[in-house]
Amino acid sequence: MIDVLATLTVLVGAFRLSMVERRWRVVYSLLTAVGLWWSLSYAVQMSKPALSAWLQTTEVRQYIAIAITLDTMLMLVWCLAPPRLQRSAVAQLAFVFTAFALPPALFYLLVQTIFVAVGTSFLMVGIVFAIVAAVMLPLLAEAVAPPQKIPSGAYFLLLQILLCALGLMYTQHTDIVYQLSSFNPDQSILNIIMDFISKALFGIANALLIPDIILLIFFFVRALILLGTTYMQFMARRSKGHGELYAKYLSILQGHEPSEAYSDYIVAQFEAEAQKDVNLSRLLTKLGPVLGLIGTLISMSPALVGLSTGDIAGMAYNMQVVFSATVVGLFISAIGLFTQQLKSRWYAKDASRLDYESQTLIMGYEEKA
Repeated sequence: MIDVLATLTVLVGAFRLSMVERRWRVVYSLLTAVGLWWSLSYAVQMSKPALSAWLQTTEVRQYIAIAITLDTMLMLVWCLAPPRLQRSAVAQLAFVFTAFALPPALFYLLVQTIFVAVGTSFLMVGIVFAIVAAVMLPLLAEAVAPPQKIPSGAYFLLLQILLCALGLMYTQHTDIVYQLSSFNPDQSILNIIMDFISKALFGIANALLIPDIILLIFFFVRALILLGTTYMQFMARRSKGHGELYAKYLSILQGHEPSEAYSDYIVAQFEAEAQKDVNLSRLLTKLGPVLGLIGTLISMSPALVGLSTGDIAGMAYNMQVVFSATVVGLFISAIGLFTQQLKSRWYAKDASRLDYESQTLIMGYEEKA
């Protein structure tokens, strides 16, 4: 399973390089070759059984899952970014050099190559592998580039999601393929199908733990930022008596010839932009408990297994994750609910004041006319 995952990671990384300019492909390939050459001394010291045992440790598997998940999230952000931003040099550098999953996959393949090439010089193997990586990565990027008729963003996102699914399944269940393929021949067809479905759902649910935790951390940080910006808006409103958005649309309204249709249009635009600002708070209010509940339910299963087997330490660790996910999710929701209520009241007051100012301008213009 890990061999398939490493190969797929290299292919997705090559396709990632195909989406940037050729000079950045060459620079990244050369730096990758230097990194592989530098890691040769570590690769030589690891036999295949030692590597297999190392990969089976919980910490390493969690690191792999986090790297693959972050890589997939960054690719989702890249695919949703405007084309002008994608073509900038800074964005392309960030796109190439934030490949979290490709260097570990190449290191694993280097170790496998050293193990297979028994009796040869490790120095020669390292030189050849570094040269192949420096030359083949740009060529492979040219080979896997999608046709012009296929949107590269959608094509790449599909491959990245496939990589993320396989990586999370492996990191959470190394024997998931064996579990899904094994069945008792004495069982009925219905029992075999239900057993297959239950194991597949169990594997998918447990594979979602790492992405759920990463999203919880991301939205927790975003909630803190939202709380800070809301406080700044509160201080600005306290000193000026109104918000910046109200001042912006009031100046637009005063700079145009007053009319009923134009005033209604400006007020509607103000309400739409205010609703856009409130949407983040509403999103945090709903997503916080959902993500917290997902983390709670996923971590509850291994905690119950630890209780049944007498693994008190494992059960205690999983219960920490259970309570932490719930608390963080509720904290995110609380910030979202607080800021949503506060901003909704602010913008409702500003909308009524803006409507009053527009009617006043219209009446003053009609009296002059």
